[in-house]
Amino acid sequence: MAYQELNTGQVMDRILYALDHQLPLSVISVGVTETHVLAQYVVYSEDQFMNHPEAHVANHPNVTRRGHVHRGITFPNIEARDAALEAVRNADIVGINIRVSRSGEFTRHVFDVYGIVPSFVFEAYTRRVIMISQQQKFHDMLANRKIIIVCSYAEEVKEALCNQLKTKLNFQITGTIKIERYEDLPRVKQEILACDFDLCLIAAGINAVILAPYIARELGKVAFDIGQGMETLITGKIEGEYWLSTQIELTKLLEM
Repeated sequence: MAYQELNTGQVMDRILYALDHQLPLSVISVGVTETHVLAQYVVYSEDQFMNHPEAHVANHPNVTRRGHVHRGITFPNIEARDAALEAVRNADIVGINIRVSRSGEFTRHVFDVYGIVPSFVFEAYTRRVIMISQQQKFHDMLANRKIIIVCSYAEEVKEALCNQLKTKLNFQITGTIKIERYEDLPRVKQEILACDFDLCLIAAGINAVILAPYIARELGKVAFDIGQGMETLITGKIEGEYWLSTQIELTKLLEM
C-alpha cells in the first residue's frame, strides 16, 4: 500500500503548527531495530529473531549505552513489542527507511502483517540532517519554547544547545531525562509528568517510539524522536556521515 510521504519541510511545518496552536503531535521513526521488535513471534519465529544480527547486538553484554550500536532493549521482549505496536498505531508521523530499500521493504511488510497504515511517512535518515537542511524551521521549533530532552546523554545536549543557540532563540530547557533501556520507561514517564514543557526531543531507539505517542496523546504535547540527530545537535556534524554516504547520497538526503 502506498503511504503519503512528507518531505522534511512538511514535517517541520506540522511540528510548528502543532506547537503554535498547542496541539499534540508525535513524530517517530521505525528503523531496522524497531521493526525487529515488532516482528517478534508474529513475522519472525523465536529462532529467526534470536539468531538475527539485531538480537546479537542488542543482547551483547558489553554493548555501549550510546551511538549506533546502542539498542536500549534486549530480546526477547513481548511487552516491548506490544507497547511499540500500540505506539506506532497512535503516532501521527512515522519515519521509515524509504530510500534504503531492503530495510524499508521489511518495515512495510511488518506493517502490512499488522494492518498498520501510517497517516504520514518520511525518510527516517533525514532526522540526522533536518537541523541543517531545515535550519530556519528547526530554529523556529526551538525559539521561545519550553523544551525537555530525553536520551542517555541529555545533559550534554542541553549544554550544547544552550551554548550555541539559547541567546539567539530564547528557549528554556526545563528538563533533562536520562534513558538507557526499556526498563527505564516507568521512571522516565514519571519524570516527564513532573516537567513543564511544550516540546520533547527524544533519542532512545524503540523507547522513543513508545514514548512519543504517549506524550502526545496523554499529555497533549509535541514529541519528536530525532534519533542520531541528537548527536548532530552537539557536534554540528552529520552523525554517521561516511556510512550514510554509502546508503544515500548526502546531497539527496539534504534535499528531501
